[in-house]
Amino acid sequence: MNRIKFLHFYILLIASLAACKLTKNVPEGKYLIKKNKIVVEGEKMSATPLYGIIRQPENTRFLGLKIKLGFYNIYDSTKVANKRQIMDIKIREKNKKKQAREDKVDTKRKTAAREIGDSTYVKKTIPKKDTIEPRMFFKEWVKYKLGEPPVILDTSLYIRTLSQLNNYMKRKGYYYSSTAGVIDFQDNKKAIVTYTIQTGARYYIDTFQLNCPNESVAGSITKYINKQDKSFLTGRPLDADYLNTIRTRIAKHLKDDAFYGFSPASITFEADSNNLKDNKLNIAINVADRLVRSEENRDSLVSVPYKVYHMRNVYFHLSDSTLYKGNLRRTIVDSLGLPLSSGQFLTTIDTFYYAEIYEKNSSNGEKQLDQYRMAIFTYNGEMFVKPKIIESQNYLEHTNYYKDYYLDRSYSRLLDLGVFQVVKPVFEEIKNTDSLDIHYYLIPVKKRSFGLEPRATTSNGYLGISASINYIDKNIWRSATKMTISLAGGIESQPPIFDKTVDGDKIKTSARAFNTFEFGPSIKFEIPGIFPIPITNISKRAKPKTQISLGFNVQQRTDFTRNILQTNYLWKFFVGKSQIFTVGLPTSSVIKIVKIDKSEDFKKRINDLNDLFLQNAYSSQLIWQDIKLTFEFNDKNLDKKRLNPFDKGNLYNQISFDPAGLFLSAFNSKLSQDTNGRYLIANIPYSQFVRIDEEVIYSYPFSGLRSLHLHGLAGFGKPYGNSSTSLPYDYAFFAGGANDNRGWKARTLGPGSYKYYLDTNRTATQIGDIRIGGSIEYRFNLGGPFRGAVFTDAGNIWLINNDVKRPGGQFSKNWINDIAVAGGVGIRYDFVYFVLRVDLGFPLRNPALPDGAKWITQSRDPYLQEIQAGKVLYGDDFDEFLPKPFKWQLHFGINYPF
Repeated sequence: MNRIKFLHFYILLIASLAACKLTKNVPEGKYLIKKNKIVVEGEKMSATPLYGIIRQPENTRFLGLKIKLGFYNIYDSTKVANKRQIMDIKIREKNKKKQAREDKVDTKRKTAAREIGDSTYVKKTIPKKDTIEPRMFFKEWVKYKLGEPPVILDTSLYIRTLSQLNNYMKRKGYYYSSTAGVIDFQDNKKAIVTYTIQTGARYYIDTFQLNCPNESVAGSITKYINKQDKSFLTGRPLDADYLNTIRTRIAKHLKDDAFYGFSPASITFEADSNNLKDNKLNIAINVADRLVRSEENRDSLVSVPYKVYHMRNVYFHLSDSTLYKGNLRRTIVDSLGLPLSSGQFLTTIDTFYYAEIYEKNSSNGEKQLDQYRMAIFTYNGEMFVKPKIIESQNYLEHTNYYKDYYLDRSYSRLLDLGVFQVVKPVFEEIKNTDSLDIHYYLIPVKKRSFGLEPRATTSNGYLGISASINYIDKNIWRSATKMTISLAGGIESQPPIFDKTVDGDKIKTSARAFNTFEFGPSIKFEIPGIFPIPITNISKRAKPKTQISLGFNVQQRTDFTRNILQTNYLWKFFVGKSQIFTVGLPTSSVIKIVKIDKSEDFKKRINDLNDLFLQNAYSSQLIWQDIKLTFEFNDKNLDKKRLNPFDKGNLYNQISFDPAGLFLSAFNSKLSQDTNGRYLIANIPYSQFVRIDEEVIYSYPFSGLRSLHLHGLAGFGKPYGNSSTSLPYDYAFFAGGANDNRGWKARTLGPGSYKYYLDTNRTATQIGDIRIGGSIEYRFNLGGPFRGAVFTDAGNIWLINNDVKRPGGQFSKNWINDIAVAGGVGIRYDFVYFVLRVDLGFPLRNPALPDGAKWITQSRDPYLQEIQAGKVLYGDDFDEFLPKPFKWQLHFGINYPF
């Protein structure tokens, strides 16, 4: 009922805004821009980027209507301005009274301080209201926050648009293009502006040549060109924007090839139109020398050849005083006569020469220091991070070549340590040499912090709210090790395990009913390197990090209470900009002890069913992962060539492999067994399984905040040995929910074609051993922070073993017939830091229904005939237990589903 009321209110609001006269605030003799049109004649080209050049875009549209302009027109501008003026006067009067009261208190405090001979006193401060940016009242908020003023035609901007459109076409190689415009003035104070572009013929690049007198630079550029595709320049349009991209890429290559200070401005392109044939011409790539300031006259520039540079000294300046014992100001300023700081960086007075790493394979067999791994540290009193940790993040090593990507890598690695709030690299050219000194100026972050982190969640498709109190030490033991101690708790809305109570009463559920409570402490360490191996024994390229954690969690539901004690010991390896490998400690990657205390009703229900699958899923277990392997790929930060249209997109892939129980099985001969033949450790059976899970996401952006997103899921789990029936609950797969198939509630889809609605002993939560799924979603802008989406989801879960309790749930060669399909629409509100999401999913194909009734477009007769059996199974009230075969689902989510 509430949804219907909300829908009626929404329709009424849209209708009211649409009915508002859009030209209400357009002055006489002026015109509201009703629409901008761009017509392209001649060669085929997309008009989409041309709309971004228009100097006066029309008012924002939402669902095809100018809603924001409607909000602006709801309230009269003069009345809103008058009310603001009155409120500002009231605010100033209140502030005057507060200031007078403040001055009165201060006068008394000054007098009291003088009477006792004290020259100081505590100043009274009374908070005052802001008069520069005062808080908006409701009508003002609607008009200026939700609303948008009318875009009134300005002919000067119209003429400027024509000029810029013409320039754009020339820049894209259409040198004989022409641009014209027409303004259609309508009687209702509206104007339609049409821009017509005649493209003319386009120029293309036939051949190119390199003109560079500097042989070393020419050789490096030639090496770069030889690695490129044939379409690097030849055959491409004479596009100034693309040539600028090429200029930037060549300059980046040269800086990565040790040519310090190379500027893109040194590269120019010259087109030769004298030998023009079929609109094809030759271009020259001209490379000039470097421009530097003259030593004789600092106001003038002189030309010098570019050359290859080597690194000389590496300096780390730790600008900090927290570990200095004594008065640093007195020491620096009074004793040494030095300035306390230089710019934003504190002066450092202590020096340490770091040279502690020896070559692993010395040529003469003697122990020799590694000449590359040397650095000079300056600090005050004591270094707040051990020097070996800092030096291990630097790639611009002593005597090595300068490379620009080494600088990028060093900068990001130093920041990734999480102990510096400022990292500023400064190069110093050594006069009359080809050497550079690198100075890293480092300012530490606040070492310790407390924080409260509230959040809304949609974990596993369930809606919940939670919060955690966190204590963070970012640099324990001066090792850049981050320690986080958390105390977390929350409530979540989860469906009941069974649809009915033991007495046969139907359980009423609601998406807003929070029925699950969770609470627990945890501690986590993030350690640079592969602990316990010393960081100096690890290659810098590996960029490893160790994560060790211990956590305890209590989950309380009406059906059971579950206690979980878990430890993790993982190594993370960051490879380049796109790959992350996670490897768990062999034989002990993840250890999880799950203790479930079931209610008497829940225990009786499971025992009466004699369902081994459910007994295993909801039983106490020891999960001891032999190893954990995860590979994650994300090409978002890669430098792409952009020659292929698909290069614009972003590909994300994650695959994980989780085996458990193999190590423990070696001790079976020494373990006791339960009545089901399972081996026990501390009276708890251990789980034995292998599990593989993969997720692939491809996102392709269009212009105007439009994008296409493809999502694929595939998972396989095999219980064996000590867990012959099913995977542990936390490792099983599910389908349905806000982040999966949105035509179904969370964990209510599947497995396979199992006819859930004809099972009197059914559970509301369905889990499986195999998962296959996919989604396609088109996202678009609705104006302001609002985003829209149209999506299609498909997939299901299956059991790997046949289960007589769930006929049709086993995976088979005909698995494609068990795929569930849903479509839907969504609205998102972008809060910048997170996205609030509402999705409406419609089942289009339900695999549980009989043949001839699976699709929403098919007849319901086979289904109606099948449910007649419900009278025998449920009695006269069977209708309330039978679901509607195609019922839409409303999902609330935090952030995007993928």
